[in-house]
This record gives sequence, C-alpha cells and structure tokens, in this order.
Amino acid sequence: MNPESLAGRTDAVTKLWELKRLADGRVAQDMPMVHFGLLLSDENYRDGILEKASISQDPALAQLALALMELGLTGPLRSRPNGFASHSGALAADGITLGGGGGAGGSSRSSASGTLPLWLVMGLILTAFALVGGLWFAQQADGPRSVAVSDSLTRDTVWSAGNTYVLKGMIFVDGGARLTIEPGVTVQGEPGSALIVTREGRIHARGRDDTPVVFTSAKPAGQRKAGDWGGLVLLGSAPVNREGRIEGVDETDSRGSFGGDEAGSSCGVLDYVRIEFAGFEISKDNELNGLTLGGCGSGTIVRNVQVHRGLDDGIEVFGGTVDLQHIVVTGPGDDAFDWDMGWTGRVQHLLIQMHPDTGDNAFEGDNDKTDMDARPRSAPQFYNVTLINDPASSRAHRAMTIRRGSGGQFHNIIATGFNAELIDIRDEATARLTRSGELNFSAILAHASGADGKTPFPQEEDDDGGFSEARYFADGRVEIVGSVGMAREAIDIERPYFATAAAAYRLQPARPPQDEFWDEGADYFGAIRPGGGRGWTHGWTSFPLN
Repeated sequence: MNPESLAGRTDAVTKLWELKRLADGRVAQDMPMVHFGLLLSDENYRDGILEKASISQDPALAQLALALMELGLTGPLRSRPNGFASHSGALAADGITLGGGGGAGGSSRSSASGTLPLWLVMGLILTAFALVGGLWFAQQADGPRSVAVSDSLTRDTVWSAGNTYVLKGMIFVDGGARLTIEPGVTVQGEPGSALIVTREGRIHARGRDDTPVVFTSAKPAGQRKAGDWGGLVLLGSAPVNREGRIEGVDETDSRGSFGGDEAGSSCGVLDYVRIEFAGFEISKDNELNGLTLGGCGSGTIVRNVQVHRGLDDGIEVFGGTVDLQHIVVTGPGDDAFDWDMGWTGRVQHLLIQMHPDTGDNAFEGDNDKTDMDARPRSAPQFYNVTLINDPASSRAHRAMTIRRGSGGQFHNIIATGFNAELIDIRDEATARLTRSGELNFSAILAHASGADGKTPFPQEEDDDGGFSEARYFADGRVEIVGSVGMAREAIDIERPYFATAAAAYRLQPARPPQDEFWDEGADYFGAIRPGGGRGWTHGWTSFPLN
C-alpha cells in the first residue's frame, strides 16, 4: 500500500478504527484502551498498540493487527492542513474540486464527474477555517496547565501533552484503570507523593526521543534533590518467591500487594521516560526507589528509561519476568540496579554511571535473604552493559555484589573505575551456583578496578564458603585492560559523554541469544556500539544536579 495515496490512507484509517473497536472490547483481558487520535498521529504509540494486539488472545484482533503491520505505516496519518492552498488541495485530493465559471454571473454547477458547486465548496472551506480557528483560540486561552492530582485513578485517564501534573500524596492507578501519559508531559511529585500502578491498573507512558515523559520533583530547578518525592511503582501478577508487598503502603491495603502466576502479564508501557530526584524516605532506612517493578510480567514494556539521582536504588526489581532494554541509571543514592524475590527477566543495553559522593553497588543481586534457595530463583540475563565510576571518588563503589542465592548470566560488560571491587560473590549458596554455572560471567572488560586500581577481586575475610573470585575469574572470563576506549567525560556527572571508541581486545564478546527480544547484532562490549558516536542515549536523557 502507498500510505500517501488517498485510497491507501482511507483503508488504513478504516482498519485502525476497527482495531480500536475490537481492542476496546478486550480491555478487561489483554489489551489497553486505545486512543484513536494517538493511533493516527503518533507512530510510536501506533506501533506499540499493533505489537500488543498482534499477540492478543482474540484471533480477529490479532489478524487485523498483523495485516496493519504489513502495510508498513509510517508517520502521522492525520492530515494537518496549513493555509488556504492546503485546504483546497486536501479537498481536491478527497475528490472535491473548485467549480470554475460555468454560467452567466459566474454561477457554478455539478458536472457529470461529481464536481461540487462553488458555493458549497466555499462554505465547507469557511467552516473548516472556523473550526480550526476556534480550536487554536481555545488552545491559546487554556495554554499549558498545571493540574493537581490528589485522588487515585479508578477509570481510564489521559494526561495530555503540554500539561504538568502535580502529585499530591500516594496516587494509585487501580480498579482496572489505564493511565495514558502523552509525549512531553511532565509529572511533578511533592514530598511524600508517589505514583503506584497496582495489579489492577495499567500505565501507558510513551514519550519520544525528542519529547520524553518526565517524572521529577515539584521543587524549582536549582532546589531539587534526591528524595524530593517517592518515585514510580509498577505492581503486577507475575511469579515471585514470597509474598509481595511494596514498602510505604499500609499492610492492610491490598493495593500494595504484587505477584501471582501470570508470567506473561503486563504492568503497562514505559518508553522514553525519565525519572528524577525520587526515593522519598518513608521512615528511617525505608525509602522508595526511582523505579520499582514488583511482580511485573514479560508483557510489560520497559525501554528507553533513565532514572537519575534517586535517594535509594535507581531501579529495583522484585520478582517477576519483566524485561528491560536501553536503560540509563545515573547518580543513585544506594544501588543502581537491585533485584531479588525470584526475578527471571532479561536486560540489554544498560548504562550505569555512579556519582563520586553517593551510592554503593552498580549491581546488587539477591534471591531471598531468609531462604536463599527459594523458587523461582532470581536468574536474570544481562548483555551489553556499561558500568562507570570515577576511580578517585570519595566513596568506595563496587561494580557487582551477587548474594543470597541469586543466579544470573552476565555478558559483554565494560566496568571502569570501581575502586572497591569488580565482582563480590557472597555466601556459600551463591558460590555453589557459580560453580554449577547457574551464575555465569563471560566477556567482561575491567579497567582501573580495586582500591589500588589493579586488584579487582575481594581481599577480605571469607564470606562465601571458601570460594575465590580471583581464581574463578582467572580462566579468561575477565580481561583487565589499560583502557576501554571511553573519553574522560564518561565520568562527568553534568555533561557526560558515553561513546566508546572501537578497539580490539584479546577477549571476544559473546553473541546474544537468538530471540525476538535480543538485539542479536550487539556482539560487542558495553551498552553503546563502539565507534557509533553518542548512540541511543542522546537527546532524551538529562543530567541536572538539582
């Protein structure tokens, strides 16, 4: 189909309307509520809906989605005329032509081919101008608005582009409701606030690389700090290895529960989303994270997400099967990426930058502290990861702490500047998994790691049943290098430059698995393709200090 042709465009619009009708009938099962205007005007939104509909349990909906995907629709399908010539051109394209003379006094008439009278055409044009002008003046009158949000959302809600939404307290998306956040929306959190999407709710926050959705502090720029507000919490019904309840929600409130037996379920969509200055301290040593994923299933889409300057962890995953792709975590107050409770998801293209005056581990991985062999066991897979720390930082940072029975697969990693250790495997249960291969590492480039910059593995007393990280990694899983090809600006916390120069190493990168999730062509070290310039982080990320 030629999407530029009238027939093609009309056919696509008709099919999209039918898709919306079918999808809206499946909201209670496996589909979000579809917004037809966004379906026509926003290519990213359209692609996401088609992707979701193509795997629907409704055969008619899935078949229609696949048919639309085959059309290769690109760009907006909605016409946006600008000026008289465009209006008349659009009308002509739709089969309406201006009458040209025809009788005494310049009257017009319909021709046998269906040309409309001039008076009717002019009436249509004037009506169109009136409508467009009325909408324009209405928009100017309203302008961007600041909207206070103090009540939980229990019905489908859209937060519209151009507006700022201010969270006042714990806001739940619950009761089957779906919150749609349009590209460019800013969500501000006041102290003590958070946005919590429950097992019965959904979120669809899909920005663009030039207009991300931004969750940030309600304080003015220059006065913001980590912990100004709570953060974003998504709770789902995928498997966890013990009862799941999120911190900060009263124990008697069922909205704080997560976990179940629906491995393929969805908590919603986060795409081109930035989360800043989160992690409000609920009580002593009890803070929320920038992004919390509790029991989210593999149907959840989390990609192109940055978490910046949170008070506690950047991202914490409690069980579930959720996958993440193209993730940036900068300046966490504790761990950048933390998991436990049996998480078995996948991550590719992850970039972490620790700040010199705060934070602990880039990775902290657990299974369960009370039962290290609890099932399902945490066993995430990571490919193409870059972990960055300033070796001269005032705090000791560790690249990876894996403990409490967590398994996992870690491949194609660059780790530079970690002045504590590179990898610390703790407790006998985790060491046992390392020996068996359930916890496995390969293709890791390490630079300037360890307190002396040369000794990357723990030298302290035995805490892992006699397991020696130094002996385990001496078999070629890790290459200690003098440079990983990153510019000095990689550790700049205000204006970082994360690109990596192409270089050859003795160690060979691992090829990612063959699966629709993985970028199989990413057979290189680190999160960004070497020699590819700024890469996928450019444009939508931001690094404000306050």
